[in-house]
Amino acid sequence: MWSVQVNIEEHEVFRPSEIIADLRAAAEALYYPFKVVGFWDSHADMHLCPQEQRREECPHRLSVDDARYVDYEEMVSRDMGATLRVEFPHARVSLYMR
Repeated sequence: MWSVQVNIEEHEVFRPSEIIADLRAAAEALYYPFKVVGFWDSHADMHLCPQEQRREECPHRLSVDDARYVDYEEMVSRDMGATLRVEFPHARVSLYMR
């Protein structure tokens, strides 16, 4: 998977947005025609989880030693077709795009 880092620095008066919808709009504008298919928010400990949407246990939060553990980046690449990870370090968010 390709990976890019988008650094948005703070200013004395202004603070960059950490809202997923804003970051999604920025990523999709920067990397058109790619579309966001997943995200991982380390700050809020949230992610777009297909298993949770199907009311199944999330395999991404399990211990790496657990046989049921699935790496999120591998899953989003394999199952959702993501080929680009856009990381926003100021927000501690990674968006996955295809």
